[in-house]
Amino acid sequence: MARKKIIYTHELPYHVMARSNNKDWFYLPTAHCWRIFSKYLRLTQEKYGITIYLFVLMDNHYHMICRCSEKHTLGEAMNYLQKSVSKEINKETGRINHVFGGPYKPSIIRFPEHFVKIYKYVARNPVTAGITKNVQNYPFSTLNNTDIEVSKPDDWFSEFPPDTKLWLNSEINLDEYLRIQSSLKKTEFKMRDRKTRSLM
Repeated sequence: MARKKIIYTHELPYHVMARSNNKDWFYLPTAHCWRIFSKYLRLTQEKYGITIYLFVLMDNHYHMICRCSEKHTLGEAMNYLQKSVSKEINKETGRINHVFGGPYKPSIIRFPEHFVKIYKYVARNPVTAGITKNVQNYPFSTLNNTDIEVSKPDDWFSEFPPDTKLWLNSEINLDEYLRIQSSLKKTEFKMRDRKTRSLM
C-alpha cells in the first residue's frame, strides 16, 4: 500500500513516531540511545530550525511532538535525524541492518484541544507500558531531561489544566486512549468515536 501523502506546514505541530526494525529493542541500551538521539535532535534543531514540544524515547520506538520552521519541511528534518541516528547506532554496534522498521509516521495537529490530548498520551507512554509509575520518574523524556531543548509553553498549551503534574499522572480513560491511538495513525489527527471499553 502506498504511503499517504504528508501534509507539510510550518504553522501547525505534528506528532511523529518511528519504531525500531522488527519491533525489537534498539541495539544499544536506552540510556545510550538517548545520548545519540539527544545529539542529533540538537543538530536537527540547529540545521533545520525544528521546534520540539515533547520527545519520549522508549525501548523500541519514540514519540515526538514538534513544529517545523518556514525554511525546512518535516521531511528534510526527519530524513536528517533518522539517517544520522541509524548511522551512529550501526557504527557503535558494528551492524549494517536497518535501525528503523520503516519511515517515520507523522500526524498533523490542528487544534489545541487535540494537542493537549496527544501531549498527555505521549508523556504517559512509559506509564502505560508499565515501566514507571509516574511521568516524573522516567529519565528518557524531555519532561525530565534537559539534554534536548524544548519550546516554552505557547498558544498550543492553552487547553492545559493548571496542575500539569497531577493531570499528567492521572490515567487516560480507556475509550479516549484507544481513540487517540487510532487517530494518530492518520496523517491528520481526528478523534473518532469508539465503543466504550473497560479494563478487565
